[in-house]
Amino acid sequence: MTRLFRAAGLVSVATLVSRVLGLLRDSVRAALFGSGWLSDALDVAFKVPNLFRDLFAEGAFSGAFVPTIMRVHEREGREAALALLNRVLSTMLVYVGAICVLLIAFAPAIVRVLAAPAFVGQPEFADAVRLVRVLAPFLLLICLAVAAMGALNVLGRFFVPALAPAAQNLVLVLGGLVVYKAVLDAPARAMPWALLLLAGGALQFLIQVPPLLRAGWRPRFLPDLRLRTEETRQMLRRMLPVVLGLAATNVCILINTRLATAYEGGTSYLYYAFRLVHLPVGLVGVAVGTAVLAEASRRAAVHDDEGARETLAEALLLCVAFAAPAAAGLLVLGEPIADMLFRWGREMTPGRTAEIGLTIRWFAPAVVFYCAVKAVVPFFHAQGRVRIPVFASLAAVVANLACALLAHRWLRWNGLALAVGVGQLGNLAILLGFTGALHGWPRGEALVRLGKIALASGICAAAAAATLLLLPAGDGGALPRLLRGLVPVAAGGTAYLAAGKLLRCPEIESLLRAAGRALRLDKGGKSA
Repeated sequence: MTRLFRAAGLVSVATLVSRVLGLLRDSVRAALFGSGWLSDALDVAFKVPNLFRDLFAEGAFSGAFVPTIMRVHEREGREAALALLNRVLSTMLVYVGAICVLLIAFAPAIVRVLAAPAFVGQPEFADAVRLVRVLAPFLLLICLAVAAMGALNVLGRFFVPALAPAAQNLVLVLGGLVVYKAVLDAPARAMPWALLLLAGGALQFLIQVPPLLRAGWRPRFLPDLRLRTEETRQMLRRMLPVVLGLAATNVCILINTRLATAYEGGTSYLYYAFRLVHLPVGLVGVAVGTAVLAEASRRAAVHDDEGARETLAEALLLCVAFAAPAAAGLLVLGEPIADMLFRWGREMTPGRTAEIGLTIRWFAPAVVFYCAVKAVVPFFHAQGRVRIPVFASLAAVVANLACALLAHRWLRWNGLALAVGVGQLGNLAILLGFTGALHGWPRGEALVRLGKIALASGICAAAAAATLLLLPAGDGGALPRLLRGLVPVAAGGTAYLAAGKLLRCPEIESLLRAAGRALRLDKGGKSA
């Protein structure tokens, strides 16, 4: 558990920086565009490269590339692994570049597919088309960044790749503030914001180049256009089933987007709420999943199946230990947190932040399921069992769509938030049925550990809610909003750690020990 905890900890620290900057970025976006049709247009436009990124980069490609380059690294050495990286990067320039050209050419048709008739009839439809064309190259930039991240993870470097998204967010925060001051007309701000997104995407790749160069990488243009090398064929065999599964997931996202654009601000409320929900998912699920992929790939390379299952079991409990209090906190603090983060500028009114807060509450239960899925899927990728996550993903899509089509009639966009949790619950249930993660573990011990986590999370929520009630409502000024957003979070987090310590929860005790070591080092102590 020490190795996994250390790797996940490095990724979590870097991801924390990125996610905090991401929240600042979304606060700036809220001040720039609010949550009306213009904000919806930006969300629809950015969803296009995001969908392809999920489909080809962070989803299928990452899960296929890391085990492949890990095997090459273990069997043939670092030089062969870096040569594979060159082939992959240069081939991406050709194929992903072609996809970007198609996105630019068919932008109007793409926006019509994504948006409901209520949105297509708005003047902002033309803005969405222009933004799709500007943002299309973002897909290529992110694909290059993901390949660099995978190579660095294989070389045992986790911190800089996890910190790379922070570079993009920093560009958007600083650049967005300049745009806010320099451009007073909200519609005129959309194009500068899109250009900032492109600049941030480029920086996300470029910031990983120095550690790659120090590791011995030298860029070579070696396009594998025939896709016939052994490593490329192996990656394609891993990728194709995952792409099919993610394609079904993306169809679900498209339908949800179309349903949400029927309501003014619907996609924006979902965007802001999901970005906040994505904070614990990134800190916990993505961080642990990144560590699981590298560690399980290493064990798979030496055929240590039992060790891989043990890694996954510890990872799952680690995910639940940190995702459960986050979900509990979001459930009781949705509105004050939304008020603190997004109520800036003339474009975002108190009524709109209240709607975001309500959407956060409907999203909250999905945090635990999302984090756990992010940790489990890499386990299958590392072992080459890619069909199982595909099947689970398809089942999740069916559950999500069924819930969304029923619930949005009564709950509007909040029904779509609820559907995300239902879909991820189904996804996780199927994955766990195939992993055998707890094989050989005493069931009583696992249930006791989960029970302790649940009890500590309940204490966290109670402490946060009680603290909120004790704080004055204030007059809507910046300081009262900050206090009502931050103080209950701090109280709930402290209560959770104290409860975990008293209950002797191993995951929380590991976190406290790591924090203690960090404090001792900060005071001049020496590591063991």
